[in-house]
Amino acid sequence: MTGAAELLVSIAFKSALILGAAAAACFAMKRASAATRHLILLASLGGLLLLPVAVGLGPGWSPEVPPEVAAAPALARTVLDVAVDRASPTFSLSGLAVWLWGLGCAAMLARTFVGGLRVRRLVGRSRPGEVLGFNVRVSGETSVPAVCGLRRPCVVLPAAALKWPGERLRMVLLHERMHILRHDTRTYLPARLALALYWFNPLAWWAVGRLRREAERACDDGVLMQGEAPADYAGELIGIVQGLQAADRLPEGGLAMGRASELESRLEALLKAGLSRRKATPVLAAGIGLLSLLVLLPLAALRAPAQQTGGMFGVVRDTSGAAVPKARVTVALQGSERREVAWAGDDGVFTIQPLPQGAYTVTVAKPGFALLRLEGIVVAAGKSAEVQPVLNVGQVSESMEVRAERTTPPPPPPPTVAAPQRVTTGGGVQATKLVHMVRPAYPPECRAENIQGTVLLRGVIGVGGGVLDLQQINHLVDQRLADAAMEAVRQWRYEPTLLNGKPVEVITEIQINFALPN
Repeated sequence: MTGAAELLVSIAFKSALILGAAAAACFAMKRASAATRHLILLASLGGLLLLPVAVGLGPGWSPEVPPEVAAAPALARTVLDVAVDRASPTFSLSGLAVWLWGLGCAAMLARTFVGGLRVRRLVGRSRPGEVLGFNVRVSGETSVPAVCGLRRPCVVLPAAALKWPGERLRMVLLHERMHILRHDTRTYLPARLALALYWFNPLAWWAVGRLRREAERACDDGVLMQGEAPADYAGELIGIVQGLQAADRLPEGGLAMGRASELESRLEALLKAGLSRRKATPVLAAGIGLLSLLVLLPLAALRAPAQQTGGMFGVVRDTSGAAVPKARVTVALQGSERREVAWAGDDGVFTIQPLPQGAYTVTVAKPGFALLRLEGIVVAAGKSAEVQPVLNVGQVSESMEVRAERTTPPPPPPPTVAAPQRVTTGGGVQATKLVHMVRPAYPPECRAENIQGTVLLRGVIGVGGGVLDLQQINHLVDQRLADAAMEAVRQWRYEPTLLNGKPVEVITEIQINFALPN
């Protein structure tokens, strides 16, 4: 995967942990004041904004994991990287994920920006007025009281509010003034920015929605703390919600006082005895902020365990000690289908890395020399195993025939009487033969970049002669070469293998070497 995709996955995982912790804290503190829960949510969303900076610029640490636990991720990571980048040299699923995140983020930021413009236009079209000694603005474009604006927040009342009873107007203005004193419109903006960055995370949507609801409840608590009766205030709140128009919705950037979907929970909180209604003090805010940093910084510094990989190197020599150039070195991870191929240089030196830790079988081949097979070569995490293959000269086969005079065989023993048995004869095998081969085309971009490599494929020759279940079994090769090889081999045709006259499927391994002239 690309670096951007890895960073996105890391941040997404850590953001889910932060929001999950905030959700658990809010649930555990359901009897605490709404202002306290609002601070917890605000700190978690603020932490989401700092998370990319802390992850990208801060120091990192990786937990220690046992080698046997970390062995699998290294191989899985390599296979995953090949899988996600297989479609094209310039297109991958990881790149698509980054683009989708960017498009979603841009759409959310545009929504927030347009909402801010609409709120600004709403305030600009409203007319100033003074109601019960409060400086407010009155608008005919909304049916719900709201607080709007960042630099200079103001209360916007619907035109119908001028006909409300004085008691309702007073309670509404007390509620909206609490929003201004708490700076809720200013804290809601970073929450919207965090949602734009983490729009793909359902917990982010929950946190932003819950933040706004807790802000409304905190303002409700502020009204009650000023001596208003809960039953009277609840009755006025019902009257406000009943006057809402179904199609009227305040744009993003303003905090509306009444929403029908939240009425029941707000009334329950207003009328329930024993709930804390204290406001957020500077000491409480500082404590929650410090606690959030103590959680954020170690989490941002956390890195995935270092890839448990190593390598293999050595020099291929003959029995005289001279280097053997251009020998083919194949390593196979025991217990898996993974194989990698390297070619020794003119000095006999070969290097294969990275390799997942584990035990390997090493095969060294060179025309004129006997095939060498080494078992149990161990690659440890973070280390390179040294192998010093020594090739013997290939064996020469000779045959001779020794003749002798035929002698009279001794008389056979008397036959044993037994029931006659039917003996099935067989074992006749006719080997497969390649009858149609399409040569792979050397990818032009690989030729231009001077990329060479060997591709190892495994497939099944079907009873019809076609190649089935074709798979790539080595990964340390340019994927464009592998794709070209597989595209060609899928078009090959064989005479099927015959066993006792009947076609059978057989497994075949194919090696295709892409080489450029020196």
